[in-house]
Amino acid sequence: MKAPARSVVRSTGLCALLLLLALPVRPQPRLQSPVERSGFERLTSYDTLQAFLETLDGRGHCTVRRIAQTHKGRSVSSVLVTSSPRFGEDTLKLRVMLFAQQHGDEPSGKEALTLLLARIAGLDLDRILSRIDLIIVPQMNPDGSELRQRRTADDVDLNRNHLLLTSPETRGLHDLFDTWWPEVTMDIHEYGPNSRAWSDSGFVKSVDVQLGMLTNLNSSGALRVYERGSAFPFVDSTMQKCGYSFHEYIVGSPEDFIRYSTTEPNDGRQSFGILNTLSFIQEGRGGTELEDGLERRARSQCASIEALLAFCAGRSAEIRTLVARERRALVAGRGLPVVLCMDHFVGGRKMIIPVRRVPSGRDTLWQVHPLHDQVKPLCTRSLPSGYIIPGELTGIREILDRHHVQREIVVGSRRVDAVAYIIESVQPDTLEGEWHPRPSLRAEKVKRVLRTGDIVVRTDQTRSLFLGILLEPESMWGLVKYDGFSSLLQGREYPILRIP
Repeated sequence: MKAPARSVVRSTGLCALLLLLALPVRPQPRLQSPVERSGFERLTSYDTLQAFLETLDGRGHCTVRRIAQTHKGRSVSSVLVTSSPRFGEDTLKLRVMLFAQQHGDEPSGKEALTLLLARIAGLDLDRILSRIDLIIVPQMNPDGSELRQRRTADDVDLNRNHLLLTSPETRGLHDLFDTWWPEVTMDIHEYGPNSRAWSDSGFVKSVDVQLGMLTNLNSSGALRVYERGSAFPFVDSTMQKCGYSFHEYIVGSPEDFIRYSTTEPNDGRQSFGILNTLSFIQEGRGGTELEDGLERRARSQCASIEALLAFCAGRSAEIRTLVARERRALVAGRGLPVVLCMDHFVGGRKMIIPVRRVPSGRDTLWQVHPLHDQVKPLCTRSLPSGYIIPGELTGIREILDRHHVQREIVVGSRRVDAVAYIIESVQPDTLEGEWHPRPSLRAEKVKRVLRTGDIVVRTDQTRSLFLGILLEPESMWGLVKYDGFSSLLQGREYPILRIP
């Protein structure tokens, strides 16, 4: 007996559905970064980068926001990445901030971050994102990038603008940091392997990626030990497995001496490090031309970044606890030692680095000698309870506001006990190869009347050591070093008072 027609239709429909389900599913095409789409032949332009970021917004856990507008009207964009419903909602997640291309002629870090973002959009890093929230600024200096030059269009070196924050790009980055207070940061750069300082010695560095750690002695000693003893070995081992050469970041000349990079808190690593952040600088190998060997340069930078993220994800609770403890210590303020002058000295560490002989091109190893592997303090002061800044020093007030420093604006008048520095002489000095004014001082107890508009800044806040570095007259990286503030050392008395 024939089955009813309706049953035939149902049976046929069911078979068709089963057949459809049995067919192999074609995977969705993976999102490619612009540099991948060009076959690594072209650098990603500003316009292309912005279009790429637009495709990411709302996709694969990504939210894109502008953090600054440059001198030429271009946007500096950030990408907030989270697997949670909202960024920052899960307080158990570690927060990591990555930013690249402060120098416009160092493009491989930007390209590495676009590779990373494409992988994130494809959900390739979901295991890592289950433990961390990620903040990415792929291009800090779009004006310089478009001009293929190191500085911004208005001739500012962004990596020496983290103290005064006069440029919108660095202000935007620090505002972003202050919004989320990430526990880990990485500032991504390139180094020039063919510098005359090396080639005149008969060889050049041939390392794919160098990683620099905190060197300023005002950053937490516990964080510095953790970076060197735990984070660096993990990234080093991972990079070797990936087939990339890797080394600690060093600067200097083989004919003179080699040392770790600067202790300057005016750059993208130490400025966050003195707030007790686990902060790094990455230096990928540059090319003679900006496009030379671009694929290996971008992929090796990306591999090192992913290795650090894997380390952070695996130890997220440990890092959060460590950073929180060290930041609480900053709030103690009064009595904390602040190192005002420091320099590099020869220690006992042995270091061997891969190099390439000139002109033979033969790869070999070189034992660094002499290696200035120790940073030692030369001048240290204890922090006072606070500082008194005369109201007429409006430039200092603006800097404090840019850094969101807590301070009181005096209304009315009141008498206070204070300590003044009496300037006996000012001599030039050279530290880290730079000129610094070195004043000779004596401290004197004084009674003063505060007037309306004067500023009182207490040191019981997270930026306690930053205040000492900024305001103390003996600080090698302080205000007195910069144009517009050298007059602070020209009178008999230093105008900023200490509250005992």
